[in-house]
Amino acid sequence: MADPTIQTFCCHNRIRSPPAVKLMSEFNTDGYIVVCIVSSVLGIAGAIYQIWIRNEDPPNPQFVHRRRPGSASAASYSTGRSIIVWLAVADLCASLGVFLRSALWKYIKNVIPPDSDDVDTTNVIFCAVSSAWIQYFYMCTWLWTLSYAINVRRQLSGTRVALRTYHLYVWSISAVLTATGLTVLYVPDADCHNVHDVGSAYLRILPNYLTTYGPMIAVMVANPVLYFAASKEVDRQLVARFSQMTSTERDLMTKFKMKFSLINFVFYVCWLPNLLNGIILWTMWFSLPFQTIVTVWYVMAITNPLQAFLNSLVYQRWNCGWRLRRHEDDADADNRRRNRHSHGSSEATPLLQSQLFKPESPSTSSHVLLQESPVGLNPNPTRSINSCTLV
Repeated sequence: MADPTIQTFCCHNRIRSPPAVKLMSEFNTDGYIVVCIVSSVLGIAGAIYQIWIRNEDPPNPQFVHRRRPGSASAASYSTGRSIIVWLAVADLCASLGVFLRSALWKYIKNVIPPDSDDVDTTNVIFCAVSSAWIQYFYMCTWLWTLSYAINVRRQLSGTRVALRTYHLYVWSISAVLTATGLTVLYVPDADCHNVHDVGSAYLRILPNYLTTYGPMIAVMVANPVLYFAASKEVDRQLVARFSQMTSTERDLMTKFKMKFSLINFVFYVCWLPNLLNGIILWTMWFSLPFQTIVTVWYVMAITNPLQAFLNSLVYQRWNCGWRLRRHEDDADADNRRRNRHSHGSSEATPLLQSQLFKPESPSTSSHVLLQESPVGLNPNPTRSINSCTLV
């Protein structure tokens, strides 16, 4: 799991604080290690599937060549797909770190620095490096998750951000935050337990918690806002494209909103336990509910590495056939709409349209012509909302 508490366990433990010693002993049990190994294997499998096995072709080349100005291009599809792949790469590296660390703890005992006054540099270095590796790559997954939401929102609004810009921000911000938190914690002597007062403990330990939970909370707040704005943009573009809202358009909106909701749901399921763990530790340390903390730790051991597996389920391209059929010739589209309205109103016909285009008599129903929209809505979307391009 990725949690600042583990980094504090990697310090020299010379104070013999009863709560810390008890928690550290539970952290090194066989049961906890086995749970970490199993969940990390599932995470590795999900990441491998997302990177190498999942095969999705880009949008139809004919659609790309016939697209109107302002519609989504293959470049937008490529950016969205690349973000998903790099999210899986970061998840793969983090899950591998969890697996290797847990396997070594399973077969090499006392990897965590023991409760003694001896200088145990080897254990401290291994524990600190492995924990830093896991924390860094999981922080990258949070920022790639945020990047995907930003890319979806900007794609719908008609603007693009180069993939190299996302790379620059994700890898560099994660490196700076991870290095800052761990440097304050370990430098100069990796003796974060040996503090003289509560104020010194805060100055030594708190920065690592802030640099870890800060990006996590930012994604939890920003992603729902971005996806809500994207859903509203989908609604607006559907209405602008067809000047009506039938059951088909409502079905497409429902699919988009469900996909956005599932992405947010997976992120919250995987990382809310970590946030809860931090709140409990900092508010109830002197009367620590041991069983509650252990239970939260087991949940974290399951959900953190499982993020890659769950992402492989929600970051998928959904059925694209409906939108590709919408990009047919204008004459064919007019004939299809004329035939639909010639049969009168139905569940797929909006009430206003059913009144506007009501045939004069049954005998002439097949020859009724559609009138121009009185409000002058642009029949073409400002951006394509093909689910293929949103990946």
